[in-house]
Amino acid sequence: MTTRTTCRIGADTDRLSRVQMQEVLDRLGHDAGDRSLEIVPAIEDDVVRASRTHPGSPARVALLLGAVLDGRYDALVLDAVRMPPRMPDGLTIGAITRRITPYEALISHDGSILDELPDGATVAAESWRRQAQMRCYRPDLHVVDARGSVDAVEQRVRSGQVDAAVVAAADMERLQRHEAVVELLTASVCMPAAGQGALAVVVRSESPAVRDRIHAINHATTYAALRAEWAFLEHLGVDDPSRVGVLCTVEKKTMELEGVIAVPDLDEKIHVMVRGALGREEELGRALAREVLEAGGRDLLASI
Repeated sequence: MTTRTTCRIGADTDRLSRVQMQEVLDRLGHDAGDRSLEIVPAIEDDVVRASRTHPGSPARVALLLGAVLDGRYDALVLDAVRMPPRMPDGLTIGAITRRITPYEALISHDGSILDELPDGATVAAESWRRQAQMRCYRPDLHVVDARGSVDAVEQRVRSGQVDAAVVAAADMERLQRHEAVVELLTASVCMPAAGQGALAVVVRSESPAVRDRIHAINHATTYAALRAEWAFLEHLGVDDPSRVGVLCTVEKKTMELEGVIAVPDLDEKIHVMVRGALGREEELGRALAREVLEAGGRDLLASI
């Protein structure tokens, strides 16, 4: 008789994180894998639940990663956007899921698309990256911070507190809120964050059985794209990845990597694209970082 080992897979406590975890569980369920390893949702961690840090914040992610290191979780589902610049010792990425829509989405109070919003309209946007690109595209807009869950931001729009909001299209898709999206913003308008649209499953390095089981759902093409995006951030040398936009698309054996730095107060935006062969992600990320810095990115980053 085969002995079954339990793998406890966790996520944050907010609704979107739970939906993301269920997506990973469904993918693992479709893959037969090693049936001696039973994957179950972990009981919410008391330390994380009691924390006053915001879901998705670096401090919150650190708590969740700590729960994996301490053995309270065997695997952790994170939005790939929230991955730390450097993985803590003892942890590794077990899998990156197939990326869904990586672009930004606009939701608005009256159904207006971005170009139809009136002068001075109030637009909520989380992160410097979104706010800066919105101001560069439409300097007349009043761009405000959009702290809180996607549900909370959408409620601000529905109630008329703000005229519109920029959110991740993938979040709206996973929450089945497609009908609320009035427009997908192209990368030329608002470049997404590194990893946007994909999920990462983190495991302990010393747990090969769990790592191998989780790796069964790894999407190699998406993983390659994210490696190029992360390499760009690393070689750019930014302390805060939320200030920079980057997106890698893969067509057959060719990778196209785009990066953006925008500074609204200076009314400046640098948008650079490079192309390279699949399998040379590190080299491609380094090349894009070099071109962005040489195009004036070094001065823009210093001004932020």
